[in-house]
Amino acid sequence: MKIKQVHIDGFGKWHDQDFSFSNNPVLIYGANEAGKTTLASFILSILFGFADGRGKNKYQQYIPKDGSRYGGSLTVIADQHQYVIKRVKGKNGGKVTITNEKGKKEKQDFLAKLLGPLDRELYQTIYSFNQNNILNDELDREQLEQHLQRLGAVGSQEWLQQIAHLEKAADSLYKPRGRKLSLNRHLKEYDELRERVNQAQSKSSEYHRLVEEQVEKQSELEQLKQEQPKLKHQVEKEERLQRLWPIYEQWQNHQKESPTERLTDDEIIKIQELQSRERELNAQYKSLNQQRLEQQAVIKKMGDPEVKDYRSHKAHYLQLKDQLLTLQIQKNSQAVDQQEQWHTELKQLAERYGSVKLPEPLSERAVSELEGLLRTNSHISNSQNLFIPGIGIVLFVLGLILRQPLVWICGIIALGGAGALWFKQQQRKKKLTAERNAMLQSFGEKHNLAAFPTSKWLMMQGDLHRYHDLKAQLEQADKRKTSFEHQLELIKQQLPVRLAANSLNELINSYQRWLVEMQDQEQQLSSVEQELTRIQSQIDQLTQQLTKCRQAKETEYKSLGIKTDNEFKQLQAQKVADQTRKVTASAYGQQLTTGDRQQLARYDSKDLLDNKVSLAHQKLAANEQKQTELETALAQINVKINTLVQDGSFSKLNQQLTNLQTVIWDEAKQWLSDQLAIRWINGALKLASQDRYPKILQQAESFFAILTADRYQKIIVDDSGISVLNDNQQIFQVAELSLGTAEQLFISLRLGFITVINDQIKLPVMVDDGFVNFDNVRRGRMLKLLNQMAEENQVIYFTANDQIKELGAPVVDLDQLNKNKV
Repeated sequence: MKIKQVHIDGFGKWHDQDFSFSNNPVLIYGANEAGKTTLASFILSILFGFADGRGKNKYQQYIPKDGSRYGGSLTVIADQHQYVIKRVKGKNGGKVTITNEKGKKEKQDFLAKLLGPLDRELYQTIYSFNQNNILNDELDREQLEQHLQRLGAVGSQEWLQQIAHLEKAADSLYKPRGRKLSLNRHLKEYDELRERVNQAQSKSSEYHRLVEEQVEKQSELEQLKQEQPKLKHQVEKEERLQRLWPIYEQWQNHQKESPTERLTDDEIIKIQELQSRERELNAQYKSLNQQRLEQQAVIKKMGDPEVKDYRSHKAHYLQLKDQLLTLQIQKNSQAVDQQEQWHTELKQLAERYGSVKLPEPLSERAVSELEGLLRTNSHISNSQNLFIPGIGIVLFVLGLILRQPLVWICGIIALGGAGALWFKQQQRKKKLTAERNAMLQSFGEKHNLAAFPTSKWLMMQGDLHRYHDLKAQLEQADKRKTSFEHQLELIKQQLPVRLAANSLNELINSYQRWLVEMQDQEQQLSSVEQELTRIQSQIDQLTQQLTKCRQAKETEYKSLGIKTDNEFKQLQAQKVADQTRKVTASAYGQQLTTGDRQQLARYDSKDLLDNKVSLAHQKLAANEQKQTELETALAQINVKINTLVQDGSFSKLNQQLTNLQTVIWDEAKQWLSDQLAIRWINGALKLASQDRYPKILQQAESFFAILTADRYQKIIVDDSGISVLNDNQQIFQVAELSLGTAEQLFISLRLGFITVINDQIKLPVMVDDGFVNFDNVRRGRMLKLLNQMAEENQVIYFTANDQIKELGAPVVDLDQLNKNKV
C-alpha cells in the first residue's frame, strides 16, 4: 500500500491542508514545531484510529484549537486500485469510511484487510522510525519469532486471536494461584470431601481389592508422570538439534580451505582509485561531449544563410543604413507642406490675373522703360491745367466784389484764354496720349503684357517674379524628388531582405530592426563558437588524462594477470567470498558447541534428524495417552468403591465426591484441551514462519554491513540477546556498541524484517528524524539505503535537517506552507 494524497480537515496545527506524496521516497522538511510529528501522527491515526484521550493518550489526540472539523482522509494505492480512507470524530477511534475509485463504499472490515495483521503498536515497532523507538534493548529472538508468527503466516491474525480467546477461556477456569476460579475452587472442595469419604469408607475385601488396584494404577500413573519430563527433555533436545541443523550445514559447507589470495588490499585501493578516476573522467567527458553537441546544434541552428550573409557583408549593410539615414535627412529638408503651399500660392497668383500662364517678369531696363512711359503720360495730363483758369476766376470774382468792370472783364478774358489754351492742350494731350498708348501697346506685346491692364503692369511685377520663382522652386523640388526616388530604389535593390514598408521611415525602422537582430544573432553565434572552442580544449585535456589513467590501470591489471574490469570484479568477489567464508565459518562454529557438532554428526541427513524428532514426539504422546487411560480407570475404580459402601451418609458423600469428580474432570479436560490447542497453534505458526528467520538475519547483515562500511559482517541472535561480529572476528554485545552503531543495528533488523515480509504485506515506512546520532557518512548511506527500500515500499522521511534540500530531489517544505498560510 502506498499513500498518494493526504487531506487534513483538522488535526493539531493543520487544518484544511493537502499534501501530495507523488515521489518516492517522500522527503518532508520542517524546522522544530513546523508540524512534522503532527503529520506523521495524523497518518497513523487515519490508519489505526484516533487516540482515546485516556491517560497519556489525551496528549496524542491533536484536537484542533481553532475549532476545525476533527479528522481527514488518505488517498492510497493498494493492489493497483485507488481508495480514499476517511476518518472523523467518533467512538472507538473515530468513524471510518472507505471509498473505492468507482465511488462505492467498501465494507467496514476492508481497512483490516489492507493493514493485514498489523495494529498501531506492531506498525510502530516495525515500520515507524523515530529517535524514541529506534533503540530497543528488549528486541531478542523471542520477539522476532513473535512478530514472524503475527506477520509471516497466512491467516496468522485470526489464529492469534484464537490463541487469545483460548487463553482467556483457560484462565477463567484455572490459574496456579487462583482462589475464586471454578477449577481451583472445585479442587479444594474435592480434597475436603475426599477426607470425609476416607473416614467413612468400608473395610470390605472388595473394597480393599479395589483399593489395591487403585494403588497399583496410581503407582503406574506416577511412574508415567516421572517419565514424562525425561520424554519432554528428549523432545526439546532433538528439537534444538533440529533448529541447529541449518547452522551445522552452513558450518560444514564453509570448512573448505580458501585459495591463496592474489589481490592485496593496497592493490584494491589503488585500482579502485584508478577506476573511480576513470569513471569521473568518463562522466566529465560525457558531459562535455554532450555540451559540445548541444553547442554544435545551436551553431547549426543559428548559422542560417541570412546570418552568414550578414557576417560576410556587414560593412556594406551598415553603409546602406547610413545611406538610408542620409536620404531621410534629404527628405526631411524637402518639406512637403511647403511644396503644397507653393502650389497653392502659384494657383492663387494665376487666378488673381485670370491666366493659367503668366508672362515673364520685366527686366530692370524694361521696368525703367515702362516707368518712363507712364511718367510722360502723367506729365502731359497735369502741366498748367489749373493756373490760367484760376487767375480768370479770381479776377472775375474780385471784379464782381469790387464792382470793377475792368477787373471783371479781365477775368472773363482770362477765362476765355484759359479755355482756348485748354482746348489746345487737349488736342496736344490726345496726340501725346495716342503716341504713348501706341508705345505702351508695343511694349505690352513685346513683353506679353497686352492681356493685362496697363495700370497693373508695374504693380504685378512682384507677383510675376514670385510666380516664376515658385515655378522654378517646384521644378527643382520635382528634380530632387526624382533623384531621391532613384537613389532609394538603388538602395532597396542592395538590401539583403525584402522589407515591407509604406514609407522611408518604416523602411529605415524595419532595416534597423533587422540589423539589431542580425547583430544579436552574430554576437550569440560568436559567444557559442567561443564556448565550443573552450569545451573542445577541455575535451582534449580530458582525453589526455583519460589515456594516462587507462594506461596506469592496464599496467596494474597486467601485474595481476588480468585485462578487464570484470576480471578485477571477479578477483574482488573471490577475495570477499574467501573472507566471508572464513568469518562465516568462525561465526557458525561459535554458535555450535563441540557437543552439538558431535551429536549432529550422528545424522547423515536432516530427514533422519526429523524422524528422530517425530519419534520423540510419538513417545511423549503415548505417555500422555497412557496417563489419560489410567486416570479414566482410576475414576471408574473410585465409582465402584463408592457403590460398595452401605452407609447412607457415606453413600451420599461418595455420590457427592463422584459428582464433584465429574465436574472437575470436565473442567480439567476443557482447560487441558484449551492449553493443547494453544500449544498446537503456536507450533503451527512457528513451523509456518521458521524458514523466514534466517532470511531476516541474512538481509539485516547485508544492510548493517552497508551502513558500517563492512566493519560488522555478522549478526547473532539467540536466547541471550543480540550480538555482532566485526571484521577482526570480535563479538560485541549491543551494550558495547556506540549509540549510533546500536541504532544502525536495530534499523538493519527492522529493514531486514520488512524486506523478508514484503511477500505478505507492504506498508509505507515512516522515518521521523530517526538518524540524529548518525555521522554524515552513515547518514548518507542510510538515505541511499532508504532509496533502495523505496523500490518495494513507500518511504516517508521527516527531517529538520535543511541539507535534505541539497539532494536535488523534490521536498515538501512545511516551513513554506506555514508562511503561505500566514
